[in-house]
Amino acid sequence: MAADADSDSSFILHPSSFRGPSPLVGFFVLVGHSFQRHWRVRQMGWVSFGLLGLTVAWVAAVTLSAAGWRLEDRRNRRVGATYRDYAEQLRPTARYETMGADLKAAARLQSYPPTTPTTRLTHPVETPTPLDPTADALRSLMLSVPAAVLGSEKFRHEWAFTHFVGVVPLGAFVGFVLPLFTLAFASGALGTERESRSLVWLLTRPLPRAAIYVATFLGALPWCLLFGVGGFAALCLAGGALGREAFAAFWPAAAGGTVAFAALFHLIGATVRRPVVVGLVYVFFFEALVALLPGSLKLLSLSFYTRSLIYNEAIDAGYPAAMLEVPEAVSAATAWVVPAAATVALLALGAWRFGRTEFRDDT
Repeated sequence: MAADADSDSSFILHPSSFRGPSPLVGFFVLVGHSFQRHWRVRQMGWVSFGLLGLTVAWVAAVTLSAAGWRLEDRRNRRVGATYRDYAEQLRPTARYETMGADLKAAARLQSYPPTTPTTRLTHPVETPTPLDPTADALRSLMLSVPAAVLGSEKFRHEWAFTHFVGVVPLGAFVGFVLPLFTLAFASGALGTERESRSLVWLLTRPLPRAAIYVATFLGALPWCLLFGVGGFAALCLAGGALGREAFAAFWPAAAGGTVAFAALFHLIGATVRRPVVVGLVYVFFFEALVALLPGSLKLLSLSFYTRSLIYNEAIDAGYPAAMLEVPEAVSAATAWVVPAAATVALLALGAWRFGRTEFRDDT
């Protein structure tokens, strides 16, 4: 009988043999859940895709145009000719050229000759002054500078690249594509739960609220990086060789800016009921307005540090600073440290506020 009792007691499950759910496992499960929720692109995501498509089409149209991003083939509206043609017409051989009686008469009147486009000059024909060779030589020297500058392959490439960087990475991407895509995905990590009134069920998980806040951020972050950096890659590919060079140099700046914006919009999504509306107001009013204001107010703008990163990368690559319009840009170290610190601070603030807010299923 004692042996039977011992054998029966071996099958008894004591309460100490049960293990509760692991908080670490629950944390990563919540990260995966947040990641899967973003698989279905919401309405804001489709709007972002459409606007990105229009921007990419515009960049591709400029790239495939006759002038492209180059200076020498751009048309100067004031003189009615390309910069290359105008520079050639400033040379002494073109300025002293005789093209008939009608052209000479028009030159005396200091007006444009009424000839066909193949013979029309944008600069009046001049007559050499052999009695004043010094003035003639100085005039020819000064007017030959544009042709000499445009004859430099290094200058033409630097101008085209910095022009592309100013319009596409610094303008269209940082000011439009980056915040828009990040807003579409980061604000929905908790904002979708609030709008669908299912946030109260998310809070029933056996995890601290701060862990829930960070887990939903980590679940949305890969989508923000995928579409943020992917949107930057699409714009650069549409720019041809200049765009490929820009992507190779500036993709770390695009990734760093995406993470900082994601932390900000995740906080907005967990705080307000209509995060998309608040985010759009922030992007198109605060970020756009602050970037144009002088002084230190722009230091509050996340896009300013992303522009500073791009600016410093271009300077390190050997491009002249005068060709890039980023006024009062900070150093590369500052441009990395401030967004990183802002990301940590925004996550800490969001986790603290999320843990102290009382949510109901009817709000």
